[in-house]
Amino acid sequence: MKKTLPLTVMTCVRATTWLHAAIKFPAIIGDPLRRNRRLLPTLFAALAFSTCLGLGSDTKRAFAHPERICYDNQCLTIDGKDVFIFSGAFHYFRCPKPLWADRFQKIKAAGFNCVETYVPWNWHEREMPVGLKDFSKVDLTDLEDFLNLAESFGLYVIVRPGPYICAEWDTGGFPQWLLTKKPAQISHPEIWLRTDDPVYLAWCRHWYDAVCPVIAKHQITRQPRGHPGIILVQLENEYDFVKPKLPEEVMLNQIKVLAQAAQTNGIEVPLFTCLTHAVRGATDPLVRQVFDTCNFYPLWKVDGVQGKIDQLRREQRDAPLTTTELQGGWFAKVGGKLSEEQDGLSAAQINNLTLFVLQNGETILNYYMLFGGTNPGDWAARGMISSYDYNAPIRECGGVGDRYQRVWALGQMLREHGPRLVRAVAVDTETGTSQKDVTVVERRAPDGGRYFFVRTSQHAESRMGNAIVSEKSGAFPAIRFDYQLEPFGAKILYLPPGVDDAARGEWLPKAAPAITRPGSLPSAITISSARRQADPGPSHWTILSPGEGLAQAGIWDSRCAFYKAEISSSNEMSLAMEHPAGDAVLATVNGLSTPCIGHTSALSICKVPAGNCVVRLLYENCGHDNGHIEMENPRGILSAYLTNETPAMTVPKPAGNDNAVQLAFGSPNGVENEWWQPELKDANWQSVAIGTSNQTTNPTPQLTWFRLSFELPAPIAGIWVPWQLRLDANGNGFMYLNGHSIGRYWQAGPQREFFLPECWLNFGAGKKNNLTLSLRPLAKGASIQSAVVEPYAAFAEFR
Repeated sequence: MKKTLPLTVMTCVRATTWLHAAIKFPAIIGDPLRRNRRLLPTLFAALAFSTCLGLGSDTKRAFAHPERICYDNQCLTIDGKDVFIFSGAFHYFRCPKPLWADRFQKIKAAGFNCVETYVPWNWHEREMPVGLKDFSKVDLTDLEDFLNLAESFGLYVIVRPGPYICAEWDTGGFPQWLLTKKPAQISHPEIWLRTDDPVYLAWCRHWYDAVCPVIAKHQITRQPRGHPGIILVQLENEYDFVKPKLPEEVMLNQIKVLAQAAQTNGIEVPLFTCLTHAVRGATDPLVRQVFDTCNFYPLWKVDGVQGKIDQLRREQRDAPLTTTELQGGWFAKVGGKLSEEQDGLSAAQINNLTLFVLQNGETILNYYMLFGGTNPGDWAARGMISSYDYNAPIRECGGVGDRYQRVWALGQMLREHGPRLVRAVAVDTETGTSQKDVTVVERRAPDGGRYFFVRTSQHAESRMGNAIVSEKSGAFPAIRFDYQLEPFGAKILYLPPGVDDAARGEWLPKAAPAITRPGSLPSAITISSARRQADPGPSHWTILSPGEGLAQAGIWDSRCAFYKAEISSSNEMSLAMEHPAGDAVLATVNGLSTPCIGHTSALSICKVPAGNCVVRLLYENCGHDNGHIEMENPRGILSAYLTNETPAMTVPKPAGNDNAVQLAFGSPNGVENEWWQPELKDANWQSVAIGTSNQTTNPTPQLTWFRLSFELPAPIAGIWVPWQLRLDANGNGFMYLNGHSIGRYWQAGPQREFFLPECWLNFGAGKKNNLTLSLRPLAKGASIQSAVVEPYAAFAEFR
């Protein structure tokens, strides 16, 4: 190679060696740099060129098309240019398609050059295929449309196709039908998914055989130069968190299969993992083509991120520092606090955290979430509310506020300074500040420009004072400046090349323009009445085998399900029903409501009288887990048996099948007949006033449907107004707007406001909107106490 390298390459190699020495021994090599700063850009370019070639490293990274995209230990290089990747998560499956363009426009306007998305397997292949080579049930239209639209907005894309995504999403992205493929005997008795079990890996290849060809044709390597496309593809997600902990060999085996499947299906952009230490420093030729990244959700404890960044750099010295998930907010859980009510998610925090990772040399960052959206229907993971608002910079309804203004300001800064920051290096300094909690870190760009990162870790008080910064190499004179920081404030003092006077510097990022809101908005609409109908139950029943869960019965969603058992006994008995802990069962015996205890455990029990009786059960699936062992638990009533024991949570399961009870399964009549559709004729339903209690007759309906109607005024020209439903109800259930599922209602809260996408609303006099709810009763029955449709006043915009 030494004899065949062209002169320019050899010059770069020699220059790179000298630059490495200059950085390592500044006191010796520093004088030429001070005398001729024009050398710096050439030398930094030489360093980038040599690193992409793999020179100076023990084991080279492999790039399919290094002339189009490659990376070194500092940044991505795309079409020969070093690029700072400023990205944010936008899950297309959490937003109605007609609203995608609005979200993309806001992302682009804020200065982002990239978006990131998961690709949930279970969203795209909802029904079980016949076999590994059957792709007839796969529909990747949403992904294709999303990628096309992202490219039309000039955005790069980072794709995370699983097979495991977590994402607070149903079963972590795995289809429910996949659990039916689990062999009776597996290598790791406690866990099957995410292992190197051959059956599991075969189905992973099935998924990659379907999704990777779509990803492949949108890669930047398949686009003309200068055209955006996919730049990175993730294989595993937070693998270090899997429980029980898997041997590293098992983890690497799965990663190798995924990497091979990706490459076989045309993936040629760089591959990465997230929080997967097994990849760091791996010597396997295939795994060497994968780099690892971090996730950070520190709230106020931003300084605690330092150790993880340093560890990533120590363990992986030849890849850029990347945060796949930089805190853009946090999710809300049933019974907890809404995202916007949680501490540590302020506008100052997102600015402080971003500048902190920048001062540490990060050049690929992705906010999770940039736009959160909604968990539609029953797709949320167990314990998650319908809103996935996240208090993200772009809110669930599409509105923006102070957190968006901060990332907008950062985006404008990175548009100008990103090309310099990607090659900026940390400078060893001595610093002094007026307060101990105020720190200053310096980075020097290739052109000689200097960036002084000034921040405070104090989030209760503002900070004012002065600082002095001296470079230990003596290459530049000491810099003195005054600072003024808000609580948890962070700023950058930028000194252009050749400028040594802080007074001639520039403070970054510059503040975003103020947001002006419309003063006149439509009035709220209070809904005073509804139509109500008890669900009569299934129109047909399917006999189940013992241990057969919902997936085995061909039911892939998480809505309520009915079960029926016919029992004959000479004595009063207890009927014990096994199901996942946290799910609930309501019972009627011979048409009368019967107390059923044990909703929060894995066993529900009710009394059945002597003689012949029919027991009908309503089972509420409270969502599928999205991580670890629980993710593989089957859903539904898995077995039922009679016992003489007094109902208690310690009822032993009898040996054999002597007391086993055969169950039949059926879907609610309202589900079978889609009672949520607007054209449903509901004139024969009972009219009830909102705020009245549920009927008290026995039996109390196990599942009750409500239909509400309202009209909205025509939109005001030049003003965009998002709408929400403010609902207070008794019971748990599902909600539908004009035939579209808008999520799940939990009586426990905390969510009481639900986004009503404008693309699904009808506007103007005489144009009716239909809201449908199905509620299963809790202690106070099933009823609607109040329902108001109103504008999101805080997010209305002039347009």
